Amino acid sequence: MFQKRITMVGAAALVLIALVAGCGKGSRAGSGTVGSKDFTENILLGEMVAQLIEGNSQIKVTRKLSLGGTSVNFDGLKRGDLDMYVDYDGTAYSVHLGHQEPIADPTKIYDQVKKEFEEKFKLTWSKPFGFNNTYAIAMPRKLAEADGIKTVSDLAKHPDKFVLGTTNEFMGRKADGYDPMVKTYGLKFKDVKKMTAGLRYNALQQNEIQVMDAYATDGKLKEFDMVILHDDKHFFPPYNGAVIVRMDTLEKNAGLGDVLDKLSGQLNDETMQELNYRVDVKSESVEKVAEDFLRSKSLIK
Repeated sequence: MFQKRITMVGAAALVLIALVAGCGKGSRAGSGTVGSKDFTENILLGEMVAQLIEGNSQIKVTRKLSLGGTSVNFDGLKRGDLDMYVDYDGTAYSVHLGHQEPIADPTKIYDQVKKEFEEKFKLTWSKPFGFNNTYAIAMPRKLAEADGIKTVSDLAKHPDKFVLGTTNEFMGRKADGYDPMVKTYGLKFKDVKKMTAGLRYNALQQNEIQVMDAYATDGKLKEFDMVILHDDKHFFPPYNGAVIVRMDTLEKNAGLGDVLDKLSGQLNDETMQELNYRVDVKSESVEKVAEDFLRSKSLIK
């Protein structure tokens, strides 16, 4: 038994040494690993990127989808466990680069993030897909129309009338969360209820809340016939979706950057919301929805 333990420890040590030795190297030429975060849109986009590469190159793709949150994917990318994954420049700007001052111009924030990522991390970004998965304020369409509410400023004209349902994350965000939003717009709610993201829709149905924070491309907004209020003071920063990719991976695989850029400008907010809706509400597979979209744009055969 003691000898077996030594053997097992020795084997584990060899595995650890191999993993450490491989850190930072990324995949070999002719192969690439695509990761994703653990929510529908990011998994769907990760699958889309994988199919796009497979359909337009000889690169062998390994999928590591639904890995976890932002830090898990970003750390994996820096170590070389991943070669690429889809993220949002607004997230990179605040989380990875630590900036606090919001930038409303989508071109400016993308250019700055891309430049800093190349200089600090040896990572770069594909051209933006075209949609902006920013935070937004949403409410039931019937309720908004009844009160003539089209913008967040319109919402501020009805103090103490509505209950806001929000997540802990939104409440805690310093640059684009609850406190700075309320201050910017002069909002005053009847009450504010913190809850998990999924429970907000049930709360809406029970009329426990009437307003909520949301992601602009959430498929459930369509299911529940929600309207996104226009951010007329440009409070929420852009969150352009694009692929973060290791620069050494691009160097090893000639033409890969051009393949990734085929998604540039192909997705708007409404299209992304519809694709998420097909997965989340209609229960279609991620693989099928990704393939259908790519074929509809003639990006794969």
